Amino acid sequence: MLDCQLDQDGNARPKRSVPRIKGFREQYEIQRLKQQEKQGPDNWVVRKFAVGLVAGIFGYSYYVYVVRLCIPMIRMEDSRLGARAQGLAYLVVFHFLFVMFIWSYVVAVWTQPGYARDVVPKTDPPQAQEEYITVAGQPYEQQQAPRHRFEAADLYRPPRRHSSRDDDVADDDEDGQGVDARGLDETLEMQERLSAAVPNADEEDRIAETAATAGAFGPAVGTVAANRSASPLPGPTTEAAAPAPRGISPAERERCQSAASTTLAGSSTRSGITFPPKAHLHKPNPADPPSSIPPTDLRRRASQSSAAPSYLHFAEPPDDYEPPKRLAVERIPRNAPVLTEQYRYDPREGIVRPYRSHRCRHCAAVVLIYNFLQYSSAYTLFLFLTLLIAQTLPLGSFPSSRPYPGADGQQLAILALSFLFLCFTGSLFAAHTRLILRNMTTIEEIGMNRMRQRERKALTSTFGFWAWRAKRETRREWDKQWGRLGREGNLWWLGSRRANWEMVMGKKKIGWFLPIPARPVHDDGLSYKPNPRFSPEGHWRPRKEWPPELR
Repeated sequence: MLDCQLDQDGNARPKRSVPRIKGFREQYEIQRLKQQEKQGPDNWVVRKFAVGLVAGIFGYSYYVYVVRLCIPMIRMEDSRLGARAQGLAYLVVFHFLFVMFIWSYVVAVWTQPGYARDVVPKTDPPQAQEEYITVAGQPYEQQQAPRHRFEAADLYRPPRRHSSRDDDVADDDEDGQGVDARGLDETLEMQERLSAAVPNADEEDRIAETAATAGAFGPAVGTVAANRSASPLPGPTTEAAAPAPRGISPAERERCQSAASTTLAGSSTRSGITFPPKAHLHKPNPADPPSSIPPTDLRRRASQSSAAPSYLHFAEPPDDYEPPKRLAVERIPRNAPVLTEQYRYDPREGIVRPYRSHRCRHCAAVVLIYNFLQYSSAYTLFLFLTLLIAQTLPLGSFPSSRPYPGADGQQLAILALSFLFLCFTGSLFAAHTRLILRNMTTIEEIGMNRMRQRERKALTSTFGFWAWRAKRETRREWDKQWGRLGREGNLWWLGSRRANWEMVMGKKKIGWFLPIPARPVHDDGLSYKPNPRFSPEGHWRPRKEWPPELR
């Protein structure tokens, strides 16, 4: 390291940061992170800057239109662009529209959007509802006997057979009868439960032969059928073959003989057990008489010929049922539970946001849904239309014999400004009118446009850019299965455009043209009725799950 790279104390000097130019994306990401980390509202100057800008522009337009255009006409000056009557008409119409604009703009500015914290009390975070899944199965008590009643070795060794020697020992010992009887009773009970839980292979074969539908679904259904049947295997059991010990009642002796005959019987009785022939291995001879056909085949043929409903029987579909068409691309709606309290809870303010409310990043508060901007948009459009007409009509009102006096530079400037604001306010007026007719907010429309873009990309990646017909047919099938995205797929669709318009603007038509509150009041910003085509959580359901009257 060189001496010039060391400071006075001999330590290495820190490297200087090299300035570099940040790209647009990097700068946008930095500003986005700052906006997310910001807790308070924007500066007062930033929030009120638009109001001052609008006031300055319209003040200048008023000066140019009234002072530079209309007053010279009324005074009949040489620089006038029209007659006195024309100037008076322009002045009256302009002042009427200008007063309407001022009225609507003041209402839009001074009316608060409605803060949720003023009408909704603070609550604790709502707890998510726990979902329990019930799995049906065999009870634990029927699967295994209590462990304290048996030793570990008893579960793996066969029960001890009784003989005459055991009976002699029991006669000599007074307590022997009770011990042997209890041990035998417990052993038999354990075997009954184990055999009921897991049947052996012979029982499964018998179930598969007698119930063909059970065997087709594997050993699980066969096990359930075996547990329900609970019929012992045939086999010769007599009292002489297995003498019961003393001290057991006749009822217990009968139960032992019926339920555990293989345990009490000798080894010679095992060979005497016969099984019915396998149905899938027996090949009946056509020359044999019908009486020689085994009963198993008769039962199988009877079960196949008869249409007796089983536990897997499903109802027949209606005659007009049409199965849904398999599509190359499926519509996947948004799965966010927007109506649940867990989703609508705002931890910053500690409240559950009302329906259709959102958190404004400029005022740092949860605001309700109100629609006042359509007034300023409409009357701003009318005002600039008047300015444009007033500036263009006088230019052609002079005869050719009279020399043209020349246009004022400020009038030309206001013409360009009027055309610019005409385009801006015209698009704004059309957008707000469309939102009212759909009963949507700007944020809700943004979410729907994102879904449209996602579907458009999926169709383009599947069919290509030029396959317009295939994409159109796919959208039609989507509409058949789910409904239209802007109507049936709208969470707040009221059924018609007129109902949506009256919900915001009111039923009285005078409120449609004057900036007065809607009468009767429908939109209070707190209570809204969701579309019944959506689930209680806010999920868009397919058409087959809609209420019958809406399908």
